[in-house]
Amino acid sequence: MLWSFNSEIAEPSAWHDHGMFQLVLCRGDNGRMLTQGQEVTFAPARTLLIPPGTLHRFVVGPGEIGRLKIVCFPPKDLPQFLSPLHITMLDGLVRSGVSIADHDGQERWLHHLGDAILDGFGNDDVWGQRMQWGIVGLLLTLHAKEQHVTTGHPYLRHKTKIMAILSWIESNLTEEITLEQVSNRFGISRSLLTREFRGHTGKSLVDYCNARRVQKAAIALATTEHPVIRVALESGFSNLSHFHRQFKSQFGITPAAFRRKIEEEGSL
Repeated sequence: MLWSFNSEIAEPSAWHDHGMFQLVLCRGDNGRMLTQGQEVTFAPARTLLIPPGTLHRFVVGPGEIGRLKIVCFPPKDLPQFLSPLHITMLDGLVRSGVSIADHDGQERWLHHLGDAILDGFGNDDVWGQRMQWGIVGLLLTLHAKEQHVTTGHPYLRHKTKIMAILSWIESNLTEEITLEQVSNRFGISRSLLTREFRGHTGKSLVDYCNARRVQKAAIALATTEHPVIRVALESGFSNLSHFHRQFKSQFGITPAAFRRKIEEEGSL
């Protein structure tokens, strides 16, 4: 769930932390942010990425107003809404604490992107929610570009192989996929595969495959009139009961109810 708001800071805030990532878009040059070991001044077209659990406070001088757009998102939502590459990139960014990026000449564009993320808690419209997360992904990419996150980062050492595995999984979702099978095919030990796969995707291999199959099924349910059993089989589920459990776990409703809701309301 995204939590987004515009903030005008007229007085120093208390020290605080959150269990979420915070992406901060500065909309002026008044004010600064303090952590226990860092001071960051606000500047137009500057973005800040604050890792979960970082103790910080916002400070302004007498008569100053600090203007910020703040977007918060919990780590648990990343595998559902961001690509594996974005998750990897995000981890690389926050390992050294608060990161800062300046986007010279892009102030107006960043302002428009920030405004496109609606203020409030979450979004009941599934397509609107995807769009909001898409903008967050774009902002993170721009932030990372200015941070020069490179493939030399220790966490990214196995990125190429994991990306190849994810691509192969995507092409073979209708087949049985096991840890041993992937380990043998890509020449990587099961223990290393287990660790790196979870590190890059936030999920185990089995959970990731099931999540992708469910997402594929959801698209088919929303865009075709195929029977539920056909959708399940063509998405890689050989057991209808297992499909129903996995689908309800991810979307909170059964496949049939999902389709009805899409038909009746056009959203979840």
